[in-house]
Amino acid sequence: MDVYELVRGPVAWIALGTCLGGTAARLILLVARAKKIRRLHPAKSLSGGLKSVGRGLIPFGLHYMREHPWFVLATFVFHGCVLVTPLFLLAHIVLMYESWRIQWISLPDGLADVMTLAVVGCALFFAARRLIVTEVRRLSSAADWALLLLIAGVFLTGILAYHHWGPYRTMLITHILTGELLLVLVPFSKLVHMILFFFTRGYLGAEYEIVLEGQYL
Repeated sequence: MDVYELVRGPVAWIALGTCLGGTAARLILLVARAKKIRRLHPAKSLSGGLKSVGRGLIPFGLHYMREHPWFVLATFVFHGCVLVTPLFLLAHIVLMYESWRIQWISLPDGLADVMTLAVVGCALFFAARRLIVTEVRRLSSAADWALLLLIAGVFLTGILAYHHWGPYRTMLITHILTGELLLVLVPFSKLVHMILFFFTRGYLGAEYEIVLEGQYL
Protein backbone atom coordinates (compact mmCIF):
# COMPACT_ATOMS: atom_id res chain seq x y z
CA MET A 1 0.00 0.00 0.00
CA ASP A 2 1.54 3.31 -1.09
CA VAL A 3 1.25 6.61 0.78
CA TYR A 4 -1.77 7.81 -1.20
CA GLU A 5 -3.79 4.65 -0.53
CA LEU A 6 -2.77 4.78 3.13
CA VAL A 7 -3.90 8.35 3.72
CA ARG A 8 -7.05 7.87 1.66
CA GLY A 9 -7.97 4.60 3.40
CA PRO A 10 -7.00 3.68 6.99
CA VAL A 11 -5.82 7.14 8.03
CA ALA A 12 -9.01 8.73 6.71
CA TRP A 13 -11.19 6.31 8.72
CA ILE A 14 -9.16 6.95 11.88
CA ALA A 15 -9.50 10.72 11.40
CA LEU A 16 -13.24 10.53 10.77
CA GLY A 17 -13.81 8.19 13.73
CA THR A 18 -11.80 10.46 16.02
CA CYS A 19 -13.75 13.51 14.87
CA LEU A 20 -17.19 11.94 15.32
CA GLY A 21 -16.37 10.12 18.56
CA GLY A 22 -14.60 13.06 20.13
CA THR A 23 -17.35 15.49 19.16
CA ALA A 24 -20.01 13.18 20.59
CA ALA A 25 -18.06 13.03 23.85
CA ARG A 26 -17.83 16.84 23.95
CA LEU A 27 -21.60 17.10 23.49
CA ILE A 28 -22.24 14.62 26.29
CA LEU A 29 -19.95 16.57 28.63
CA LEU A 30 -21.60 19.83 27.60
CA VAL A 31 -25.06 18.51 28.47
CA ALA A 32 -23.82 17.11 31.78
CA ARG A 33 -22.27 20.41 32.78
CA ALA A 34 -25.31 22.40 31.70
CA LYS A 35 -27.49 20.40 34.09
CA LYS A 36 -25.27 21.45 37.01
CA ILE A 37 -25.39 25.19 36.29
CA ARG A 38 -27.43 27.30 38.70
CA ARG A 39 -29.79 29.64 36.89
CA LEU A 40 -30.71 33.02 38.34
CA HIS A 41 -33.65 33.74 36.03
CA PRO A 42 -34.42 30.56 34.10
CA ALA A 43 -36.84 30.95 31.24
CA LYS A 44 -36.66 27.47 29.64
CA SER A 45 -38.16 28.87 26.48
CA LEU A 46 -37.93 26.94 23.22
CA SER A 47 -38.69 30.12 21.32
CA GLY A 48 -35.85 31.87 23.14
CA GLY A 49 -33.43 29.11 22.13
CA LEU A 50 -34.50 29.16 18.50
CA LYS A 51 -34.39 32.95 18.44
CA SER A 52 -30.88 32.94 19.87
CA VAL A 53 -29.59 30.47 17.28
CA GLY A 54 -31.38 32.25 14.44
CA ARG A 55 -29.96 35.65 15.30
CA GLY A 56 -26.50 34.16 15.67
CA LEU A 57 -26.72 32.81 12.11
CA ILE A 58 -27.79 36.13 10.59
CA PRO A 59 -25.03 38.63 9.78
CA PHE A 60 -25.35 41.61 12.10
CA GLY A 61 -28.28 39.93 13.85
CA LEU A 62 -26.64 40.49 17.26
CA HIS A 63 -25.74 43.79 18.84
CA TYR A 64 -22.01 43.12 19.17
CA MET A 65 -21.78 42.21 15.48
CA ARG A 66 -22.74 45.72 14.43
CA GLU A 67 -19.72 47.11 16.26
CA HIS A 68 -17.23 45.16 14.12
CA PRO A 69 -18.75 44.96 10.61
CA TRP A 70 -15.64 43.94 8.65
CA PHE A 71 -14.69 41.24 11.11
CA VAL A 72 -18.24 39.90 11.14
CA LEU A 73 -18.42 39.89 7.34
CA ALA A 74 -15.11 38.03 7.07
CA THR A 75 -16.22 35.59 9.77
CA PHE A 76 -19.45 34.67 8.00
CA VAL A 77 -17.74 34.31 4.62
CA PHE A 78 -14.97 32.23 6.18
CA HIS A 79 -17.24 29.85 8.10
CA GLY A 80 -19.70 29.51 5.23
CA CYS A 81 -17.01 28.64 2.70
CA VAL A 82 -15.17 26.31 5.09
CA LEU A 83 -18.36 24.31 5.66
CA VAL A 84 -19.94 24.40 2.20
CA THR A 85 -16.97 24.05 -0.17
CA PRO A 86 -15.70 20.61 0.99
CA LEU A 87 -19.24 19.18 1.04
CA PHE A 88 -20.16 20.26 -2.49
CA LEU A 89 -16.80 20.11 -4.22
CA LEU A 90 -17.01 17.91 -7.32
CA ALA A 91 -13.72 16.11 -6.60
CA HIS A 92 -14.91 15.14 -3.11
CA ILE A 93 -18.28 13.97 -4.42
CA VAL A 94 -16.55 11.78 -6.99
CA LEU A 95 -14.53 10.15 -4.21
CA MET A 96 -17.71 9.54 -2.23
CA TYR A 97 -19.33 7.94 -5.26
CA GLU A 98 -16.32 5.71 -5.89
CA SER A 99 -16.32 4.55 -2.27
CA TRP A 100 -20.03 4.30 -1.38
CA ARG A 101 -21.95 4.94 -4.61
CA ILE A 102 -23.64 8.05 -3.19
CA GLN A 103 -23.64 11.47 -4.79
CA TRP A 104 -25.32 14.88 -4.65
CA ILE A 105 -25.19 18.18 -6.48
CA SER A 106 -21.82 19.88 -6.78
CA LEU A 107 -20.64 23.47 -6.98
CA PRO A 108 -19.52 24.85 -10.35
CA ASP A 109 -15.73 24.70 -10.54
CA GLY A 110 -15.42 28.47 -10.85
CA LEU A 111 -17.54 29.12 -7.75
CA ALA A 112 -15.61 26.47 -5.78
CA ASP A 113 -12.36 28.23 -6.71
CA VAL A 114 -13.74 31.60 -5.59
CA MET A 115 -14.90 30.13 -2.27
CA THR A 116 -11.54 28.44 -1.74
CA LEU A 117 -9.68 31.69 -2.36
CA ALA A 118 -12.17 33.45 -0.06
CA VAL A 119 -11.13 31.11 2.77
CA VAL A 120 -7.46 31.88 2.16
CA GLY A 121 -8.19 35.61 1.89
CA CYS A 122 -10.19 35.64 5.13
CA ALA A 123 -7.41 33.69 6.85
CA LEU A 124 -4.97 36.43 5.80
CA PHE A 125 -7.40 39.05 7.14
CA PHE A 126 -7.61 37.24 10.50
CA ALA A 127 -3.83 36.90 10.62
CA ALA A 128 -3.36 40.62 9.98
CA ARG A 129 -5.96 41.40 12.64
CA ARG A 130 -4.12 39.23 15.15
CA LEU A 131 -0.94 41.20 14.44
CA ILE A 132 -2.42 44.70 14.31
CA VAL A 133 -5.15 44.76 16.97
CA THR A 134 -3.44 44.84 20.35
CA GLU A 135 -6.20 43.08 22.31
CA VAL A 136 -6.47 40.28 19.76
CA ARG A 137 -2.67 39.89 19.56
CA ARG A 138 -2.43 39.45 23.32
CA LEU A 139 -5.15 36.80 23.35
CA SER A 140 -3.81 34.86 20.36
CA SER A 141 -1.99 31.67 21.28
CA ALA A 142 0.32 29.45 19.25
CA ALA A 143 -2.58 27.02 18.86
CA ASP A 144 -4.74 29.80 17.35
CA TRP A 145 -2.08 30.54 14.77
CA ALA A 146 -1.55 26.86 14.01
CA LEU A 147 -5.28 26.29 13.37
CA LEU A 148 -5.51 29.32 11.10
CA LEU A 149 -2.49 28.18 9.09
CA LEU A 150 -3.80 24.62 8.94
CA ILE A 151 -7.20 25.65 7.58
CA ALA A 152 -5.62 27.94 4.99
CA GLY A 153 -3.19 25.15 4.10
CA VAL A 154 -5.96 22.62 3.50
CA PHE A 155 -7.76 24.89 1.04
CA LEU A 156 -4.60 26.18 -0.63
CA THR A 157 -3.17 22.71 -1.27
CA GLY A 158 -6.62 21.60 -2.44
CA ILE A 159 -6.89 24.20 -5.18
CA LEU A 160 -3.25 23.65 -6.19
CA ALA A 161 -3.82 19.90 -6.49
CA TYR A 162 -7.13 20.25 -8.33
CA HIS A 163 -5.64 22.50 -11.00
CA HIS A 164 -2.34 20.57 -11.12
CA TRP A 165 -0.34 23.62 -10.11
CA GLY A 166 2.95 22.36 -8.74
CA PRO A 167 3.83 18.72 -7.97
CA TYR A 168 0.38 17.09 -8.18
CA ARG A 169 0.95 13.99 -6.06
CA THR A 170 2.73 15.91 -3.30
CA MET A 171 0.00 18.55 -3.20
CA LEU A 172 -2.75 15.91 -3.17
CA ILE A 173 -1.24 13.88 -0.34
CA THR A 174 -0.52 17.06 1.63
CA HIS A 175 -4.11 18.21 1.09
CA ILE A 176 -5.52 14.91 2.33
CA LEU A 177 -3.22 14.73 5.35
CA THR A 178 -3.88 18.31 6.45
CA GLY A 179 -7.63 17.75 6.02
CA GLU A 180 -7.44 14.61 8.16
CA LEU A 181 -5.41 16.43 10.79
CA LEU A 182 -8.10 19.10 10.83
CA LEU A 183 -10.77 16.44 11.44
CA VAL A 184 -8.76 14.92 14.29
CA LEU A 185 -8.34 18.32 15.94
CA VAL A 186 -12.04 19.28 15.75
CA PRO A 187 -13.08 17.79 19.15
CA PHE A 188 -9.90 18.93 20.91
CA SER A 189 -9.61 22.52 19.72
CA LYS A 190 -11.61 25.68 19.12
CA LEU A 191 -12.77 24.16 15.84
CA VAL A 192 -15.50 22.36 17.77
CA HIS A 193 -17.28 25.69 18.21
CA MET A 194 -18.75 25.33 14.70
CA ILE A 195 -20.69 22.33 16.00
CA LEU A 196 -21.28 23.35 19.61
CA PHE A 197 -22.47 26.80 18.49
CA PHE A 198 -26.02 25.55 17.93
CA PHE A 199 -26.19 23.87 21.34
CA THR A 200 -24.55 26.63 23.39
CA ARG A 201 -26.52 29.49 21.83
CA GLY A 202 -29.73 27.46 21.98
CA TYR A 203 -29.15 26.67 25.64
CA LEU A 204 -28.33 30.26 26.56
CA GLY A 205 -31.33 31.59 24.68
CA ALA A 206 -33.69 29.06 26.23
CA GLU A 207 -32.45 29.36 29.79
CA TYR A 208 -31.63 33.06 30.01
CA GLU A 209 -34.00 34.72 27.56
CA ILE A 210 -35.34 37.04 30.26
CA VAL A 211 -31.86 38.32 31.12
CA LEU A 212 -30.36 38.41 27.65
CA GLU A 213 -33.24 39.85 25.63
CA GLY A 214 -32.31 43.32 24.45
CA GLN A 215 -28.67 42.91 25.48
CA TYR A 216 -26.93 40.02 23.71
CA LEU A 217 -29.61 38.18 21.72
